[in-house]
Order: sequence, then C-alpha cells, then structure tokens
Amino acid sequence: MIAFLLRQVLPDLVHFVSADPKLTSSPPRHLHPHLRAIDRLRAYPARSFWCVLTLLPPSSFSKTRYDASSLAPHPHPTNESTKINPNDPNSHQTRSSPSPRGVSILRPLRGLDTNLYSNLESSFLQVASSPFEIIFSVASQHDQSIVIVRALQARYPHVKSSLIIGEQIVGVNPKINNLISSYRAAAYDILWVIDSNVLTSIHTLQNSVHQLHSRGAQGREIGLVHHLPFAIYPDQNLGSRVEQVFLCSTHAKMYLAINYLSVASCVTGKSCLYRKSHLDQAAAKKRADPKKGLVLAEGEGGLAAFGKYLGEDNMIGEALWQELGLRHAMGGDIAGNAVGSMTLGSYLRRRVRWIRVRKYMVVASTLIEPLTECLLLSILAALAFPYLFPSLSAFLIIPLHITLWYTLDILIYNALSRSSPAASTRVASNGPEHDGPGGIAWFKAWWVREALAFPLWAFAMLGNEVGWRDDGKVYRVRRDGSVDLVRDEEESQQWVERGWSWVSNRWGGKKYATLPASDEEST
Repeated sequence: MIAFLLRQVLPDLVHFVSADPKLTSSPPRHLHPHLRAIDRLRAYPARSFWCVLTLLPPSSFSKTRYDASSLAPHPHPTNESTKINPNDPNSHQTRSSPSPRGVSILRPLRGLDTNLYSNLESSFLQVASSPFEIIFSVASQHDQSIVIVRALQARYPHVKSSLIIGEQIVGVNPKINNLISSYRAAAYDILWVIDSNVLTSIHTLQNSVHQLHSRGAQGREIGLVHHLPFAIYPDQNLGSRVEQVFLCSTHAKMYLAINYLSVASCVTGKSCLYRKSHLDQAAAKKRADPKKGLVLAEGEGGLAAFGKYLGEDNMIGEALWQELGLRHAMGGDIAGNAVGSMTLGSYLRRRVRWIRVRKYMVVASTLIEPLTECLLLSILAALAFPYLFPSLSAFLIIPLHITLWYTLDILIYNALSRSSPAASTRVASNGPEHDGPGGIAWFKAWWVREALAFPLWAFAMLGNEVGWRDDGKVYRVRRDGSVDLVRDEEESQQWVERGWSWVSNRWGGKKYATLPASDEEST
C-alpha cells in the first residue's frame, strides 16, 4: 500500500519541479488545452494532500514502533525508599532545590475513575534504575479516591509515596490547582505528570527517562517526553465506543503524524515527563516578553503560571519548545486511557470543549481539521482524481476511499493494541467490553464519529464557552487561549449553548448523577 501511494504522490512533486508534460497522466480529451492545464493544476494539490494524509500516519507509526523497539526494557530492582507519612505536614514542605536524580510522579485525583486501582498501582510497580516518589493529590478530604490511595500505600510500603489533600487556587484550571502543592513538594527535578484514568506499563518510567536524557532532531536537547493515549476498557454505551474509535484511529493518526514531522509542539497531557527547572525557566522567559501574547498567571512561576489555561499541556509544551529551544520525544510506550462509561452527550461535550480551547491556541491546525476527516476528504478525492484518471468515476472513488480509510484505522488499532498496557486489549475477550475492530459495535461507532465530525467542529467554532468534567461551571475561552470562570451552567446565555441544551433535553436529558462519598444505598 505504501509503495502504491509513493507512486501516486511522487509524480505530483516531479510535475511541479520539472513542468514536463510527459510525466503527467493524459487529460480528458473533451476539454480545451488551457482548461485541461488549469484543471490539472487544481487536481494535483488535492491528490497530493490526499496521499500525504493517507501515507504519513502509517509511516510515522512505523518509526514510533522502531524507536520503541530500541528502548527494550531491562529488569532493575524496585525502589526501596521509605514511605512518607501523609499526615506529617513537614512531608509536603516546598523544596527550593530538587535533586537532579530521580523522578517525582505526580498523580492528581478526583473521584473514582474507571480502573482507578490498577491505574494508580501501575505507578507503584514501575521498574527504574533511579529513585522515584509518588505524590497523589486531591482537592477535597471527602474524595472517594482517598480510600484507593490508602490501600495502595499499605500494600506497597517500600515505595515512597504521599497524599496531599487540599488545593491551592492559582488560576481557573482545576487540574493545576490540584497539582500545584505536589509540584512544589516534589523532591526531584524530573516530573512525570499522569492523569488518574491512565494506565502505564511497568517499564514506562525507565524508557521515558532514557529518552529525556537523549538528543532529538539536529542534536537538540529533549525537554519533554509524552505518550500516545490509547482507549482501554470502553463500556457498551455508544458514547464510550465513539470515544474509543476517536482515540484509537483519528486522534492516533494525526498525533503520530504531527510528532513524526516534528515541526511544532503537539502534546496531550495524559502522560508527560519534563524537568521542573526547565518549566520554571520557560515561564520566567515567557513572562519577560509580553509581546508574544502568552498571558500567564500574575505573580506565579513554574506550573502555576499556566493556571489561566484549560489546555495547560499544550501551553507547557509550546513554552519549552519556543522559549528554551527544547524538543519533544514521543515515548515508545502507550498511555492506556480508561474510557469506562460515557454517554454520547458526554463525548460530544468533551470534543466541543477541546476544539474551543484549541482554536485560539493552534489556529491553523484547528481550521484545517475538517480536511483531515474521512468523509470530506473522500469528496475532495472524488473531485480531483477524475481529472487525472478520466476512467474513474466519483461514485467509485468515494467508497474506495472510505474502505481504505476504514482499513487503515483497523490496522492502526491492531498495531497499537499490541503495545497496550491493558491485557484485555491484547487478548481476545468473550464479552463486548474490550473488543476492537471487527464487531458491529466498532463499525457503528466508526460511522457515528465520522458523520458527526464536521457538524461537531462547526458547532464548536460558533461558541467559546466550555465546561469541565460536569462540575456545573462554565468557562469562557479568550482570544489569547486563556479562560475565565463565567457562571453556573444553568445561566449560560450564548444562543448556541441554549440550542444545545434544548437538543440534549429532547434526547432525554441527563442520564446519571454524581453521588457524594457519604451517600449510602437504602434498603
């Protein structure tokens, strides 16, 4: 397939360089020569664009798998450091000079995410040649995840771990507010920030630290190591399946392709390693040059400086990339994103939120996003290819394109699943909870996602208000990418939001409610 695509795209490049008509296909005979030249000029960019989007993802994935194979894990003894008493306030005092050796694993928590016990346990089981510590953080003393943390600390007393309860408000980003105490209390300069719904393999830390100490393109120092999110443990709900399809196909393809080209920062904050000292330097340098348009939190440095953004992962990556000239490396390991139960409405709200957050941060890529979707790209291919191959019908090109696209999505899923940290995605399951391509659930979810892609993008571009994990708060995205807390969700005034609420209510309204930790089921 790759050889075929190369034969398709290379003549386009040769055509523009040499302008030799012998290198081009024969145009339709019924057109005037000047019209044939114009039509051919229009068709070549469209065909080249189609070929690049189809060829680049598998090529980038092949390189990522090659890089992963070069980081074959080697067994090392587990960390034998002592446990920090979470009730001792001296354990959480800010350290002014973190040790360059070792890694501080920061895991912000909120509620009981799917597969939470195994997700957090994977941090205790890390195999590493250097010392590490785990710092959990929750905003409320009533958070249900505290019980899980206590159980893991009791099970692994030889691993240095601590729990910080209570947030510090340094901005509107709830994740930053939850993390800031852990950030300041970290004993080591290297930080590994992992979301609570992420499962990793036991060798991820060792491999990632190795990459962080390596060199990137043109000998540039690596300042950040991140991992590709991969959906695991989806429920049978349609929303869960659509989220699985999105993460394991469309998002994976574009994420791999952009990082393969390495022309700009492209980072998701599911699992990232970077140095605390680098982040402090980048924030200070960015603050010293306000003309660059990055609005940092007033009077705060390091991680707290990015508290005005919901997309703090993107802004941190850009700051390290632009201000310090550091490059990013995609780890050969995968960040297993436990999907769990998700309604279709929850999926749609989540996608709308991140499109609205990104559209002011990465304007160009957000504007061309529809052109990377299967259905719209099939229309472009149907318009371009008949001018180059008159015998091909548009009605034939569209189904061929969709079939090729769907097949590529399946191949990428199957290849990625071999590196998944979740055994259920690598081994055939009798139940429908963890199955991937091949079943009717995947096929249905794939079509739903593709059909909703453009309407969802258009809806997101019309507004600038977003929510956060169904907490009832509404944030407004500003043109510089930062956000302001506006009001409660029920008071939203934007017409596009009122229309969305009306449609949601007509579809049945809210299907679930979040119960407090003290709630007990009555008999």
